[in-house]
Amino acid sequence: MRRRLGRGVAGLVAVLALVLTACAQSPSGEGNRNPNSPLVAGPGTGAKSTAIGLVNLWRVSGAEGEETDTWLRLDVPEFQLWRDCGMIEGSWRATERLFLASTYGASGECVTGETMPRVAWLESVTGYRAAGDGWELNDANGAVVATLTLDGGPDPIPTAAKFYTEPPVITETMRKELRQPAPLPAGVTPATPENLSGRWVPVANSAKTDPHVIFKPAGTWTGSDGCNGGQGRWAADGEGTLLATSGASTLIGCEGAPVPSWVAQARLAVIDNGALRLLDAGGSELGRLERD
Repeated sequence: MRRRLGRGVAGLVAVLALVLTACAQSPSGEGNRNPNSPLVAGPGTGAKSTAIGLVNLWRVSGAEGEETDTWLRLDVPEFQLWRDCGMIEGSWRATERLFLASTYGASGECVTGETMPRVAWLESVTGYRAAGDGWELNDANGAVVATLTLDGGPDPIPTAAKFYTEPPVITETMRKELRQPAPLPAGVTPATPENLSGRWVPVANSAKTDPHVIFKPAGTWTGSDGCNGGQGRWAADGEGTLLATSGASTLIGCEGAPVPSWVAQARLAVIDNGALRLLDAGGSELGRLERD
């Protein structure tokens, strides 16, 4: 039996001005984008990715702290985690082996004061593997953090559009966005977790501000374009693939370089003559940085 979620919630309470209504997004991904949603990387040019199989509405089992009736809706690039209190929303990205997710908003009673709700088990996931008709989500040590299966779904609530209770409609745009990235350029060294860690600044940067990114060994990153901060999670597979999630940011115009945007859109990272080159899924260079 499915649990009926939060019908006593009087209205939508949002973190970071999150608006979960029918006007915010359509099931096909068309319509007005949530202004606090992260940037989406450009479409890949390689082979079809296993990651497209993650797009669905899944019952979550075995996740620490979650109730029996918890569902994870994986759209592209956003997710909705249904709990008894309402919904928690965030961004996710995946390759053939890597999986990252981070939260940036919530609705209903899932918001406590001005505190962003945490989903510690989901934010510890770095990979996934097939398990029957579903998936196992794994942490950096390979331990199973949660299991996803096809089994029902949440009941609608007055404060969210009904399509959030249904599986996303897979579109060709989604397939392109989740395709494997282009091959690495010749003559470069694939970035690894070890050689990415640290503080990087744009090459030949002459701005008086401080655009930069810091990749922390624990798998989080912080950065700035010189005026607007950014942060999220990151993972690298040691073969040149880079994944990063990002949350909302201010939009102050200033002299600098869009380093957080480079990180959010990157799918490949290589070391070229000591410089870090961040490339999109098609292999085009987004930005070039040097160690600070």
